[in-house]
Amino acid sequence: MNGLVDNSKVPSTFGISPFVRGMTSLSRKLSRYYRTWLTLPWAVLLFAGFVYQFWLGFCYNSNETTNLFLQLARGCSYTLLLALCLLWLPVMRHGLAALWRSRWTAWLPLDHAKNIHRWLGHLLMAAALIHGACYLLYFNTLDAPFMDVLLGDEPDVVRSMKTTMYEFVSEDESIDDVMQWINNGMPRDDFHDIIQPIMKEDCSKCHSASSTMTYAIPSLPLSYYDDVVSLSGNGIYSRQFRINVCGIVMLLILIPLWFTSLRFMRRRHHHMFQHIHRLGYLMVILALLHIPRYNWLVVPAVILAIEYFLSHYVRIYKGQLARLDRVSSTVLRFEMKRPDGFDIKPGHYVQLRIPALKRYEWHDFSLTGMREGDDLIVLKIKALGDWTDGLFGLLNGEESTNLVVDIRGPFASPAARPTKEDQWLMIAGGIGVTPFLGFMHTMLFNSSRIKQFHLVWVLRESSLLSWLEPFLTSPLIGGGKVHIYLTKNNEPSGLPAWLQQRAHNDVVISRERPDWEGVFDAVSQELSNPHCFVCGPDGMTDAVATICRKKGWAVSVEKF
Repeated sequence: MNGLVDNSKVPSTFGISPFVRGMTSLSRKLSRYYRTWLTLPWAVLLFAGFVYQFWLGFCYNSNETTNLFLQLARGCSYTLLLALCLLWLPVMRHGLAALWRSRWTAWLPLDHAKNIHRWLGHLLMAAALIHGACYLLYFNTLDAPFMDVLLGDEPDVVRSMKTTMYEFVSEDESIDDVMQWINNGMPRDDFHDIIQPIMKEDCSKCHSASSTMTYAIPSLPLSYYDDVVSLSGNGIYSRQFRINVCGIVMLLILIPLWFTSLRFMRRRHHHMFQHIHRLGYLMVILALLHIPRYNWLVVPAVILAIEYFLSHYVRIYKGQLARLDRVSSTVLRFEMKRPDGFDIKPGHYVQLRIPALKRYEWHDFSLTGMREGDDLIVLKIKALGDWTDGLFGLLNGEESTNLVVDIRGPFASPAARPTKEDQWLMIAGGIGVTPFLGFMHTMLFNSSRIKQFHLVWVLRESSLLSWLEPFLTSPLIGGGKVHIYLTKNNEPSGLPAWLQQRAHNDVVISRERPDWEGVFDAVSQELSNPHCFVCGPDGMTDAVATICRKKGWAVSVEKF
């Protein structure tokens, strides 16, 4: 016998009566609807906010030059403002980590944070293209030459008097006087005698605290010399030039930033994705120069600045000595001494940077948890791209090597939530078992936190099974069942002695791919309403998450 067990012959460890199973059926359905309705209000609120913003901008009608192009451009600009405010929030590691550890976790759509960021990025790209194209088309409909309008050939104050203000207050004679004053070098004496009365007469009618004009800015009345001079420049010194050119540069940055964010680009060229994404900080600066009013972006910019500071100066440990060991032809074991102040908790991850690879990029890895009697950070790393292939290259054909690394964290991931649940269903593919090892470490060394769980692990290399030895040989892990699926046909038929001894009721070993419907049916006989956590390849996580949701079980998917 090689320790294999037929799933159909394994008795139930946490069996529950048919009556209880029947009573929990309604609970599962209600749970599913509850989670749907919990997410739906956030989706509706987000959708309504974007529709309202677009409508506010679209209804703009300042003068006779207003047309559909200008309305669409302004509608998209208002949509862009909201998208820019929200885009950064779902990917702020320190902020998300704090929320994952808080009591608000159950009330926020944190499981969908990355998807929200992704869709906001798509919306930002679409709105930016429409916004820019419609403004260019609008400029082409004006009487002035296209390039003169685009590059601000005319002073801002004159352009405003000829367009936005012309319909309401400005007279041709006043416009000529202002233009003549600018051409004469903007003498201060003439300002008090000629320009100030015009500004007071024209601007204060709309731009004041008592104005009923919808888009009038109360602080705009040009009562002082320096205020008028600031809007009297033309060309590169004009406000129009700054707004238009910054907008064009932002669009040129956004296109490669969006393209490299697509899934196939992130996976094939992750280093390019990370480097180009740093241009997002430049986009914030350009946005502050492009948007006429800063009040929309002040709060997001402050939050982003705080996140930037925390990411670069807090919880970051540079020049740490680490050890790299070859586990198999595709898997490495990373080990380093835990720095002072680095607190390892289940469901957390770290970011790792290797200076020897000559790439200034960070990669996320799940922590395997604290070990009894030592003080180590241990990571499992699989070769999945050029960066991890470079790590194998650092071994130079040896079985292990020492290296200097930079590390930052830890950060709470979606895996931090299931620790609060009474029943767990943990499904892992390959080294996706890493976050679950942290949970099992916690149970192994803290008997008061033992809970009912099923661990389903699908893997190709039997050499990785040694990761489970500390748990499966411990009498404290008595509240769960482990399902192991070895999918590589040419793997050795024999299993370690410690594993064969446990290959009975609480350890099920199969040399085949799992039938997920069958796995879930078996689990539902023993766990009434578990929290399902999934970490592994996309195909597996998508299939498992779909079945979990059909059953009404909470599901958290961890993807790095």
